[in-house]
Amino acid sequence: MSTFIDQLVSSSGDGRNPYERDGTLNPSVLAAKAGAQRAVEFQMWVSEQATSLAKLKIFSTMAKNINDQQ
Repeated sequence: MSTFIDQLVSSSGDGRNPYERDGTLNPSVLAAKAGAQRAVEFQMWVSEQATSLAKLKIFSTMAKNINDQQ
């Protein structure tokens, strides 16, 4: 998954990275990219947790219905 910065850098027409200074990437850009990556990982984790919770709620409801029928 590409980030906004990756897309912006890859779309530069002259082939030179506008965020480079003396051939090295700007530390704040690197920090921003790392932060964006951690944010995406956290969003994926939250999504997995929400899915697990939804499955548990469905299972609980089904188990309650079966228990009530007996």
